[in-house]
Amino acid sequence: MKKLTIASVLLLSLCLASFSEVTSKEVTVIGKWKYYQEGKKVSKAELLFSYEHLEKCGNDYVEFFEDGKVNDVFYYGADNCEMSVDSGTWKKVDNNLIINFPYAGEEKGEILLLDATTLKIKATVEGKEIIYIYKKI
Repeated sequence: MKKLTIASVLLLSLCLASFSEVTSKEVTVIGKWKYYQEGKKVSKAELLFSYEHLEKCGNDYVEFFEDGKVNDVFYYGADNCEMSVDSGTWKKVDNNLIINFPYAGEEKGEILLLDATTLKIKATVEGKEIIYIYKKI
């Protein structure tokens, strides 16, 4: 009986230890996210369109840094692939992503999905609700 109790305690300890390892690996927005889709909600369905990158130039993306900085990177000029980088700051408050670019001010979006590969945000732009989907790169 004593061996069974000790074995049960050890098994329970191992289960709890492995559970805490899994739950402590929080998914974060930190990293590079390429623009993937954008659209809006129509009735109860989402109407999403693929984001068009300049194939020759590379993918437009947004990069979130641990220190609270963010870069929004776009390529333009089909022949010479010039890059434009807008820099600002970001923070996550509850389920909202708040980005501040000096030229545009503060933008706030609700995080609808955040996992290891996908970031989905709903934001209001010029009075219209927009959905943005990014893929981790």
